[in-house]
Parts: sequence; C-alpha cells; structure tokens
Amino acid sequence: MKLLVSGKHRTLYDEYDVGHLVCPRSRNVVWSPVWAADNAAFSRFDADAYRLMLETVQGTPGCLFVTVPDVVGDAFATRELWDAWAPVVQAHGLPAAFVLQDGVEDVGVPWSACDAVFIGGTTAFKLGPVARLCVREAKRLGTWVHMGRVNTVRRLKYAQSLGVDSIDGSGFARFPDAMLPRFTRVVGITPLFTEGVA
Repeated sequence: MKLLVSGKHRTLYDEYDVGHLVCPRSRNVVWSPVWAADNAAFSRFDADAYRLMLETVQGTPGCLFVTVPDVVGDAFATRELWDAWAPVVQAHGLPAAFVLQDGVEDVGVPWSACDAVFIGGTTAFKLGPVARLCVREAKRLGTWVHMGRVNTVRRLKYAQSLGVDSIDGSGFARFPDAMLPRFTRVVGITPLFTEGVA
C-alpha cells in the first residue's frame, strides 16, 4: 500500500518511501517519482485551479491517477461531473480516477472508462458494504484503488484489509513526525535512509 502525502517540502519525507499528492490550489511541483493529483472537492472545487494543475502536471512521469471532480456524498452529481471532466483529464494524457460516493450502486461505476477508483463519500459509505463491493470489483479488473481521509490507525488497518493500493490523509501533511512512523509500524514498511532516496 502506497502512502501519498501532500505538501511542498519533500525533505519532510525523505526517510520514507511515499508518493506525492498534488492539489490544485497549492500548485505544488511534483517531487516524487510516484504521484497522484486530487481535485480538492472535499474542501472547495475551483475549476480554474484544477485546469491549471492539469496543464502543469501533464507529461510528468509516474502519475497513478488524477481524481475527476466529484460531489461529496452524491453519486448522481459525481457521475455528471465525470461525464464532463474525465475527457478533459484524459486529453491531458493523465489517468482518470472516478470517485466513489454515496448512491454509486444506483448510478454505476464507469469501469471501462476509468483508470482508478477513489473511495470518497461519507464515513458511513466509505466503511460500508457498497464501497467494499466496488473495491472487490476494482481488484478483479486490475483497477487501481485509492482511499482518502485515512488519518487513524483504525482507518489505516481497514484500508489495508480491503487491499487498497494507496491512501492519503491530511494528518500526514500536518503531523508528519507522528503520522509517518505510525504508518510504517502498521503497514510494515521499513523507512528508507536519506542516501537511498533517488
């Protein structure tokens, strides 16, 4: 399981094998050979900042996925945004991630068109049976699975039990000194030494 962290300062993470999570409003330069990009819809989606991010990161190797804009807790609105924005993401040569939201069982996942799925939604949805079924299908299809808002050991263990491919959580950017060793202990990843980082 790959940990993706946001933040401008790679030096905070040099001892750990983590990837970078780029966000639109931060306009971060990608500093990891493995990275993904979020749309910041959880806080406030900004279409202009999102387009600028796509233009800035296109052509950068190592991209796992870019989350297509979504509406938290609303699969119907998210599917409409997917139809509008997924072609824009893919036109930039970037892999598009569909964000799973509450009600996705009624609208469906565009499995043939998405390169990854991002487990979003309310906490009840994220930890519920529909999300688990979606993860199972994604794994069957060989589609990358990411879980957002993983900030506790309990959530981390849950994500690990599902077999997700990557996670993120704001706590890793806010409290890296405490959170990164916790992640290492739970997931069982040995920290890198600074000289081992490319």
